[in-house]
Amino acid sequence: MKTLIVKSLSIVAISAFMLSACSSDDDSDSDGNGDVPSVATFNFDTTDVSAYTRVDRMGMPAIATALISSKDDYNDANPTDDSAGTFVPEIITSLTTLHGALDEQLMGLGLTPCTVVGDGTGTCAEFAVPLILPDTLKLNTLEASGFPNGRQLTDPVIDVTLAVALLELTGDSAPHAPGALVGVLNPSENDKSFDGAFPFLATPH
Repeated sequence: MKTLIVKSLSIVAISAFMLSACSSDDDSDSDGNGDVPSVATFNFDTTDVSAYTRVDRMGMPAIATALISSKDDYNDANPTDDSAGTFVPEIITSLTTLHGALDEQLMGLGLTPCTVVGDGTGTCAEFAVPLILPDTLKLNTLEASGFPNGRQLTDPVIDVTLAVALLELTGDSAPHAPGALVGVLNPSENDKSFDGAFPFLATPH
């Protein structure tokens, strides 16, 4: 037992010495004036952006995942292609498929589906297209922050996106608001509180 205690104390002493040595090396001032540098220096890659290949673009959550089938072409494209309507026919086709599979269930839940028309004149496209095209995350600093104006950690972005794609949100007295599915399909909030300081994410489980 005595031998075990001596060995344990030796390990503690050696560890403390090593930590002290590391701290001394890392925290020592470089100019000898007694000040310890508080800002780290970084060497950033200056390679021109043209040298990179885009492998994914997803400004609006779930759009590329659920509504785009030609994903390689989509990732090779730019927001200017979105604004030009390049992917509108594909999005309309995907919306038609989704509504064919889900409208009956939505109505069974007392929800009113939006309408999909092949030429893009349906109410689904009327509300969704200005929001999802171009596929960028938009931020207007003159308006209140919160999805789709920016994206906060607490924003239920998938529920809102699904409501935009599936529910009737147009009209003078629209049957539903963009938040109609919040808490219906997914939990209404994260199961752990977010931190008030950077990086703000909740601690792991």
